[in-house]
Amino acid sequence: MPQLRWNDTDFLNFFAVEPTVEDYGVSHNYEVERDGIRLLFTLWQLESVIQASMFRGKSDNVLFTFAAYVRGEARFIHDVRGRYIDFEDCIIAPSRFWYIQAGNPFDQQRFPISVTIRLACDPDVRISFADYECRT
Repeated sequence: MPQLRWNDTDFLNFFAVEPTVEDYGVSHNYEVERDGIRLLFTLWQLESVIQASMFRGKSDNVLFTFAAYVRGEARFIHDVRGRYIDFEDCIIAPSRFWYIQAGNPFDQQRFPISVTIRLACDPDVRISFADYECRT
């Protein structure tokens, strides 16, 4: 799997919290809470995989979780629309290890349709699909 193209300083500025980093920088875990919604965002840079899990407050019951294989890059953007991170050319999956059953998500012939995921944290946590692309 390719390594994620991202800037850890941009992520630090965006989330405004120090990440919990797994040994050898395998994963970076960011946790933010806004208006009673808690986001746990994990990035596996060596696998080019991200995962977002949303919770209500301090509850351990997850509202929703998804993973994404990022075939493009992660770009921090600060413009008139606000501050957000775009993850380009993503394949959405239920978990980080979904590829074991589904095949290589970085194979654009096998998975020609992808989306751009947009993540914002201020003033509220928002996750949206900003764009999609079909390579046929």
